[in-house]
Amino acid sequence: MSFSRISDIEQLEEIETTTSPRDEKKTVDWVEAKIREVREKVKKESLTVALLGAGGRGLDERRSLATELSTTGINVIVPEDRLPPELSPSIAERRLLSSRELDLAFVNIESWGSAAEFSEFHDDSKIAPKLRVIVDRRHHPIYGSASGYLTDVYLTHDTVFGHVYMHGDGAEGLPSSREIVMKISERFRQWKRVISK
Repeated sequence: MSFSRISDIEQLEEIETTTSPRDEKKTVDWVEAKIREVREKVKKESLTVALLGAGGRGLDERRSLATELSTTGINVIVPEDRLPPELSPSIAERRLLSSRELDLAFVNIESWGSAAEFSEFHDDSKIAPKLRVIVDRRHHPIYGSASGYLTDVYLTHDTVFGHVYMHGDGAEGLPSSREIVMKISERFRQWKRVISK
């Protein structure tokens, strides 16, 4: 739990030194009020994420995921739907991803195009810390069996930024890419509101 002021901690310490049932109820009420306060803060926190990945079926899945994230109050950008069509994607996406307003960028590596997107941005100092890279288990740099240049780049990214996640899309007991995005987005929003401020 995060305390907004030193006086909150002092107040809790004062309450904890008492032992009567009335004082215990006072402690419980105070803690519950703090929990409600934190929940309300998290609900009000804005978070903006971009969803990058393959076209075709991958684009349909990203659009569906964007709808689901939006219902939780998270702002979602699917570049194919939001960026001006007259601008080159390689220029427009770089501008979007380096924006201070963007919190996270999920790249689900499902195609050579999404691998190219990752390769384009993995060493950009404004973008790389925001990247959350999602790969199939066999391509994960630690747990997978694939080797090659791209897997090596995943390992470097994972080593430096710590954000390469493997999915199983239901198989092998691993979470799906959708579950990974949902869980990380919500936890990042909580962290942003409660801890980082």
